[in-house]
Amino acid sequence: MSTSAAKATLSIRVRLFSAFLFTGLLVSFTAIALYYYHNQIQTKDARLQTYQTIAEQVRYRTEQNKRQINDQLMGLSNLGALTKHNKLTANAMTKFAQILEQQPRYQSISIGYMNGDLQKFVALDKPESAQYIHQVKGAKWLLVSIQKNSTDTLREEFYFDSRFHFLSKFKEITTGDITTSEWYKAALSESTAATFQSENSLIYSKKLKTTKAVIAIEVSLNSNANILRNNNVSSQPSEIYFFTEKGDLLATSNAEKWKSPSHSPYPLLIKLVESEALNQSHEIKVGSQHYETYLTNVMSEANTPSYLAMLVPKQSLLLTELKTVIYIVLLCLVLSILLSWIFSTPISKALNRLNIALNKAKNEGYKTFSSQPTRFLELNNINTAFSEMSHLIAEQTIKHSGRATLFASLNAQLIDNKTHYNQHNINRFPALTNMLGIAASKSNLTEFSAITLADETQINLFQNTAWANLYHHLSTDQVVNKGSKLDVPYNRIHEIRMRFEVLWRDAEIYYYQQSKANPGLNKPLKEALIKEQLQLMRDFEFIAKVNQGYNKLTARDQLRLQQLSEKTWLRYFDSSMGLSAVEAIHIAKKKQKLPATESLLNNQQADIHGELGELYNLSITQGTATDEQERQAKQQLDSIKTMLNELSNKKQSTTVIDLSMYHGRLSAVPYPENQSDHDLSVTEHIMLLSNIFVTLTSIDSPIKSTLSLSQAIAVLYQISTDKHLDLATFKLFLTSGVYQQYAQQYLHPSQIDAVDIEPYLANEH
Repeated sequence: MSTSAAKATLSIRVRLFSAFLFTGLLVSFTAIALYYYHNQIQTKDARLQTYQTIAEQVRYRTEQNKRQINDQLMGLSNLGALTKHNKLTANAMTKFAQILEQQPRYQSISIGYMNGDLQKFVALDKPESAQYIHQVKGAKWLLVSIQKNSTDTLREEFYFDSRFHFLSKFKEITTGDITTSEWYKAALSESTAATFQSENSLIYSKKLKTTKAVIAIEVSLNSNANILRNNNVSSQPSEIYFFTEKGDLLATSNAEKWKSPSHSPYPLLIKLVESEALNQSHEIKVGSQHYETYLTNVMSEANTPSYLAMLVPKQSLLLTELKTVIYIVLLCLVLSILLSWIFSTPISKALNRLNIALNKAKNEGYKTFSSQPTRFLELNNINTAFSEMSHLIAEQTIKHSGRATLFASLNAQLIDNKTHYNQHNINRFPALTNMLGIAASKSNLTEFSAITLADETQINLFQNTAWANLYHHLSTDQVVNKGSKLDVPYNRIHEIRMRFEVLWRDAEIYYYQQSKANPGLNKPLKEALIKEQLQLMRDFEFIAKVNQGYNKLTARDQLRLQQLSEKTWLRYFDSSMGLSAVEAIHIAKKKQKLPATESLLNNQQADIHGELGELYNLSITQGTATDEQERQAKQQLDSIKTMLNELSNKKQSTTVIDLSMYHGRLSAVPYPENQSDHDLSVTEHIMLLSNIFVTLTSIDSPIKSTLSLSQAIAVLYQISTDKHLDLATFKLFLTSGVYQQYAQQYLHPSQIDAVDIEPYLANEH
């Protein structure tokens, strides 16, 4: 650390405290100034003007609605021939439909007669039409007819579509009499009467000039509510109520609150009405909310004294006034953030330099870490601690890498010692993999650019991966806990062969017995014996060939195996004797009847050997491993991967692939874990080729005869051209001379012969 840096060192806490102290003081001073500014603003007169404007709009709209409906009723009352025999005429229905479509507020038009009959024409596309229980699909218009006959009063509903096509009809007996309704009686005494039908509708009625019938128009009050909802006194939603002196609500922007038992403004507004405190602002409290309230009188459409009340939350009145204040606060906050950013920049730069140095040290295995001097005491201490820690991590990484490699090689040696077939071959696969890896690293081909073995560490890691992959032997080699002296892994083809021997001798015995009893049939019996024995030879040859798993089984082969399994032979000795304790558990305790009939191919061997039966194994479509054995191998391999990766760090985790589940003849090599050749890395391609070549040239392999060097290379070439091995890796194996180097070190002299590699290199696929 330089002398100047040491003198200028400050605590991070001091620097940050200074920055935020200045920012806090600035914000506090601004808030006090804004509060003073806010209290000087006066807007009461402006709000009163707004209240009066809204009240005038409601008055104007109310008067306009009353004039419009009065003119409409006057025009209808002067029309003739609206009804005939107390029923609407077609012209009247057409006229009513035009009026209802032109006026969104109108719900229905009715004509009531002095005998109690009613003709009511309803627009079903209006919200209030939901009260009619018979909702007919596609209906636009409804005619409700109530008429008395000699005995009953009949109520009928006629539904029509938009073109007045009849859709449906509903009929019932009723006791209604329209002459008792408020709107009918009011029309007889007034020129134009207005009565409330419900809290949402008003009925205007007028007596017809020609008869004592009364015509009425039902009007929705929701339009008034829309006007109130669209007029907010402040930037926040206000509450406006239009009500009668009796407290009946005509319209509101908040109907739910008017009915609320605990938060209704109704009692307080009625008190203001009674005190005649009109056309001025008041403050009331509804629940916990404070409101500024303005109350004025407005005559309703029903010509009853009514009042308009506007309630504005007190806190919402502050929003408009605070707009300028908010702009100033935001400006101050921006300035504070800029100052804080400027003050924190040196800290940020120092931390970034430290982070870059740490990432560089991590990528290089913590071998190098350059200290980053700063002007902050705490960061300098952290630099020193990281420097010391990186040296310790680098040392431990080297030790750990050595232990992981030693662990992998020692355990691979133990596995090799436990196998029955690969004695003394433990070094071959890692050696060949290492040779090919070095050759790939030196190659200029793009296919091998991913492999770089530039130093001893990278070579050791590559070798460690090769050693670790010898763990795949755990997934195929059987280790038997012997339960009896003769309990060993063996090829059960010998048992099947002995059964064919029994059938051979049974055929001869049968021939001699029959020939002695029937001397005259000696010749045909002899021919039958020869024919049967020839068939036995062909059948055993077929089973022996299938057992090797060289070729893929066809459906015809499967059928022949099934037929052979149905052949029987006689067993004269007890099969439950001489078993181990484990085998005895799976054998029935019943006394056996001898001689016993046995199948030529036994499919119940699971009861004795803990394996699947002979017919099941021989029926494997390709190769020699069953699906159950492959699944067991993959499960064991997953456990091995977990174990090895726990021993390795995340960056240098050991890759383990299953190179074991392929057929000995290598005419078809399934890739590990259902991968394709495009899924395998260059390292995995190298290990796969190495494993196959070591298997081909191994003297002790149980699944094939030993091949010479040229034969093994020919097989490798064949499976490479069949896309089961990477062709580029195979050519590298030849051109680099690795095959010769490996042969001189590990192959038996009798296996080494001349190899012409030119045909393999010249042929492109």
